[in-house]
Amino acid sequence: MRILTKAITYIALGLACLISASCQKDNTILYYSTTMGNVVDGRFVSDEGNVFNVVEQSCQGQLDTMHRAIVLCDILNKTVGGAENEYDIRLHGIGYVLTKEIVPSSTLTEADAAKLVEDPIRLEQAWISGGYLNVYIMFPVKIGSTTAHMINLVEVEDDNAEEYAFSLRHNASGETLTEENAALYQLGGAYVSFPLSSYIKEDSAKIAITYKWHKEVGNGLSTETEYKTINGDYVREGHDNVPKTINVLNSLVSNKI
Repeated sequence: MRILTKAITYIALGLACLISASCQKDNTILYYSTTMGNVVDGRFVSDEGNVFNVVEQSCQGQLDTMHRAIVLCDILNKTVGGAENEYDIRLHGIGYVLTKEIVPSSTLTEADAAKLVEDPIRLEQAWISGGYLNVYIMFPVKIGSTTAHMINLVEVEDDNAEEYAFSLRHNASGETLTEENAALYQLGGAYVSFPLSSYIKEDSAKIAITYKWHKEVGNGLSTETEYKTINGDYVREGHDNVPKTINVLNSLVSNKI
């Protein structure tokens, strides 16, 4: 077994930019608020149900071109003439969020199953908000490559289980890390949301997510892999829009199966 060290560098494909804002006294309600939500009729609606109108922007990107996003912003004030939960914001960063339907294993065709391979993927963060299971994932990508990687969440059927079990799948389209090519790779990342509220009918449920990742040794990655599982609780009426891990554990994404 060989340990891959210093051959992997990290790249962030999350928020488009993080620009410092002045903290002089003004009417700002909250600085540096990070929240995820959907873009509805050109306006951002957070998973907590607040409506944000962009009146200032210090980063690149357009919210109205996205369906779901994670934003970094200052909440300036309540919108004059707006609803009780409507606010004006200063937008500092935008991160595109890929939205994927959960794949029931019972409906998979042979062709679909062949695409749902288990190339290594790292689950950095997982949280539930707005009826979605939201994750931030990382995976090896070849430096300079434009190859699309495919991400899916597949339900694992078990009639005897007391929880919903899922397998997080990654198809690297041939871009897999080996001892020989490690120097050519870096870690890419992406936000992905899976709609739980349309899939789980109960008001509350236990969930478990399993994924395969490289064994980590010191500050490097081994060529060997192992399975890891996190567990959490789904509550239909709950709101939790601050990214955090469910349980502490020892660009380039294609929106198709």
